[in-house]
Amino acid sequence: MGIDSPETVAAAFDRVRRERPDQPIVTYVKDDGTDDATLTAGQLGDQADRVLAELAARGLQAGDRALLVYLPSPDFAIALLGCLAAGVVPVPVAPPNPFTMRHDLEAFGAVAASSGARAVLTHGAYDRIRTTVGAGQAWPSVPWYRTDRDRPEAERETSWHQPSTLDEPALLTYTSGSTGSPRGVLLSHRNLHAELAQNRVDTDLRGPDTRAVSWLPHFHDQGLISMTLGALVGSGHVYMMSPLAFLHRPTVWFDVLSRVGATHTAAPNFAYDLIVRKTTEQQRAAWDLSALRVAMCAAEPIRASTVDAFVKAFAVSGLAPHAFYPAYGLAEHTGSISMGGRQVLRVDRDALDGNWVVPVAEGSVARSARYVGCGAVTKPGATVLIVNPETRLPCAPSRVGEIWVDGPSKALGYYGLQAETQATFRAALADDESAEYLRTGDLGFLREGELFVTGRLKDLIIVHGLNHYPQDIEDSVRGCHAAVRAGGVAAFAVTTGEDEPTGERLVLFVELRQRRPSEALADEVVRAVRRAVYGDHRLAVPTVVLGLSGLVRKTTSGKVRRQACREAYESGLVHGELTTIGVSMLH
Repeated sequence: MGIDSPETVAAAFDRVRRERPDQPIVTYVKDDGTDDATLTAGQLGDQADRVLAELAARGLQAGDRALLVYLPSPDFAIALLGCLAAGVVPVPVAPPNPFTMRHDLEAFGAVAASSGARAVLTHGAYDRIRTTVGAGQAWPSVPWYRTDRDRPEAERETSWHQPSTLDEPALLTYTSGSTGSPRGVLLSHRNLHAELAQNRVDTDLRGPDTRAVSWLPHFHDQGLISMTLGALVGSGHVYMMSPLAFLHRPTVWFDVLSRVGATHTAAPNFAYDLIVRKTTEQQRAAWDLSALRVAMCAAEPIRASTVDAFVKAFAVSGLAPHAFYPAYGLAEHTGSISMGGRQVLRVDRDALDGNWVVPVAEGSVARSARYVGCGAVTKPGATVLIVNPETRLPCAPSRVGEIWVDGPSKALGYYGLQAETQATFRAALADDESAEYLRTGDLGFLREGELFVTGRLKDLIIVHGLNHYPQDIEDSVRGCHAAVRAGGVAAFAVTTGEDEPTGERLVLFVELRQRRPSEALADEVVRAVRRAVYGDHRLAVPTVVLGLSGLVRKTTSGKVRRQACREAYESGLVHGELTTIGVSMLH
């Protein structure tokens, strides 16, 4: 897939299938880290032909939407390719969890309705869950079809769909909901080509010589586009495992990286942090990571402390320091905006609170913060601006503002949401309406051509007129006491009353490791939390909610849902939950 010769994913795959039918495309890995099944280009193409025929027999036509509901398995890649071959727009979604079926079905039903799906594609492994655990539940009235069994009566259709233009819809993905309700992002064939072709260059994907390992959810943009679709267009051989396998035993990820001599992997910041904490020096010495060229880190704020700890801890495994590869992107831009961060910048925290970027040396000021660069914008035709979100004017150098982007990877918009599409994807500068930009909702700055992300605009906490980034506050809390779960901290703000004209009031959700902490320990943690936040940020913490694992709301990919945490707090829901240990409030 070349940058200068745009083509669809199906066309790129078909070429690989004809030229290298025996090339391994994807291997699914069992939870114990051993290989389960491998699909070559030839095998995958033959199976996709079968799905294409099934879709035609069921009356689905080009442009129709189909939900893809699969547990991690080869069946997902087959169904995805079969839809693309038929011109049917695939809509990958998270399978409703049997343990939270009633809750998950609400979101699933909303996706089915908003997407206008004409069918749900699945396989036997999940269909058994649906018809047993899910029996009697309020499933949407959309027909379900299994793609893992052959139907001899279905005529084998061998003609793959060719869109009349690359701007036709190719894929509908639903955002993770880290800042609100999930929305369908409609991607064109041109969007996918721009993303996959440039990724191949930026991350040094060499086709058959590339071996990538991923446990990322196959229905989210990074696992879906970078890994699964990247493999389909011939960028490399991908080893896929279940996210649950990683969460249950994080070391299985590195068992596989070492075993297959992986050249590429990707994960959010929390995963790299977790693998450092959950491994020993002896384990790391037994792994060989010398082949690893890219360990991409994206999808959530990247902490400088994580970079330091990971690179240092895995030097004994042969990991090259430059292999750690910060990146930044979002679903609305087909996955990535910038890649290959190399700088770690220390800035004056007091100046940053006022939206100024003032680099400082370590120890030169009382309060400082480190930010990891997310690399340069490399896509041909892409433009990134830092804009004042209130005036819609470009920010002066060394100022923090909202990140706006335009280019070939910018999605078509939110499916069926015209007003939101207009506001988010077609923003114009106040002094120049010649271009339409995607408003990312993220705050950041540019320095020496590299993009730095400081936080989410919607998550920003404003107290006494000064800006505070929740992830920085959360970082301060993570290490304040041994009883605090590192991945279980959320900072957010609630509006103060009229008699408290400070702007907003800070609330912290803090998960503890102990299931039954003593009252003395809980008090000790609360005091440590307040000391740490005041010491680092000069902020009082009026409210600390202590709880067990599950108190902090997260997306299925592990990102903190701060707005959902705030809603649970303001509604009083947390006061009655089993995960809540206690609430400490200053008056």
